[in-house]
Amino acid sequence: MNKSWKLISSLSISLLTVSLLTAGCEKPLDRTAQPPAVSNYPSREPISTSGNEIDPSSSIRGGGITPVSTPYATSDHEAQVSANRASTVDPNAPIPDRPPAKSTPKPKVDPSDAYNQAKPTLMGLKLGTDKDSVLGRFSKAKDQFVMDEDTDPVTVYDYTDFSIGFNKQNKLEFVNVHTADIDPGLRGLRLGEKSGDAIAALGKPNSNTSYVLAYKAQGTILKLDIDPTNDTIQSIKLFADN
Repeated sequence: MNKSWKLISSLSISLLTVSLLTAGCEKPLDRTAQPPAVSNYPSREPISTSGNEIDPSSSIRGGGITPVSTPYATSDHEAQVSANRASTVDPNAPIPDRPPAKSTPKPKVDPSDAYNQAKPTLMGLKLGTDKDSVLGRFSKAKDQFVMDEDTDPVTVYDYTDFSIGFNKQNKLEFVNVHTADIDPGLRGLRLGEKSGDAIAALGKPNSNTSYVLAYKAQGTILKLDIDPTNDTIQSIKLFADN
């Protein structure tokens, strides 16, 4: 009995000694220390806002900022609209004819106003006619100027194909035909024809040279300038025989 008690007491003392030794080796737990926070995201450097703002349409590549073009949201729609319009055009459709450009009508001479010895006219106009009466027969002149070389200045109205002049009394002073595009009222005779054609239409002239054919009647002179190289009429003019 004494041996058993002694054995139990010895074992108890040994276990107590081991427990005390183990407890002395352990460090006390510091409850004030907090474990470091664990983040699932990589750390990033703070972005400075002191400089220019970052374009939201740019991307970060290799640590730098590279601009990325941002197409317009309507680009696809516009392309579709253009395609639809193009598809409606028939490449085989005929091109509509354009209306011809309007041109100023050429003056016409009434057969009763054609040139003759009793009534010398040019383009149906008789010298001495009032200015308003003459201008009323034509559209607006292309140009207007005054010839003041003589003592009696003449105001000229230029209509490209022909020109007319008025003295200071506003009476018709002369008529001058410039082109073959109009009928001067000389029984079918026009610029560019031969001197022989003029004689056939108007009869024998009062003056006949290689340069001029002249017809005098009722205080007027009808002058036809001739090109001697090809014997063609270059100009026709009616003016007063002063």
